[in-house]
Amino acid sequence: MIAPDGPEPSGGRSARRPSPFDDPAFVAGLRPIPSGPLTTTERRPAADIVGEDLDGLPVEVRISAFDGLVLLCFLHVHCDGCDGFWRGLGESSPVEYPDNVSAVAVTKGPGSVDRGEVARAAGSAGTASGVPVVMSDTAWAEYRVTGYPFFVLVDATDRTIVAETVGFGWSDVRSMIGQR
Repeated sequence: MIAPDGPEPSGGRSARRPSPFDDPAFVAGLRPIPSGPLTTTERRPAADIVGEDLDGLPVEVRISAFDGLVLLCFLHVHCDGCDGFWRGLGESSPVEYPDNVSAVAVTKGPGSVDRGEVARAAGSAGTASGVPVVMSDTAWAEYRVTGYPFFVLVDATDRTIVAETVGFGWSDVRSMIGQR
């Protein structure tokens, strides 16, 4: 699931990974806020999450390493609305979602947010021992996240984004998962 040694080698290829910054509508801020399942034509490929863990070590969360669905939780530490989501990911008061759903918490990278604050948010929620936490500005760009708390549901089987939503509470997230 998590490979501490960084990204997989590309086999000698130097193919450029598509970037959301190639999409003029995304760059211009004209992308509508999603609110649930995506149609087949709206689905995009899901990228592996590459960044750093809470100790500052390189980490990669490979989507293909999961079975079923992966819930990517894009959270921040200076966000009143994110507090309930941090707590819900923790072991003391875990949120209930189907067994075939695995969660990963993704924060901005260490150049954008203080690692200690992320560790406190994750630790106070019990997240550090139960749900992987990855600090990555790249993931926020690749998944076209412009605000928080934001949730992306990925089908690990075919590595596609199947739903996304801004979450105002766990009921919004559970509803998005349930519609899938």
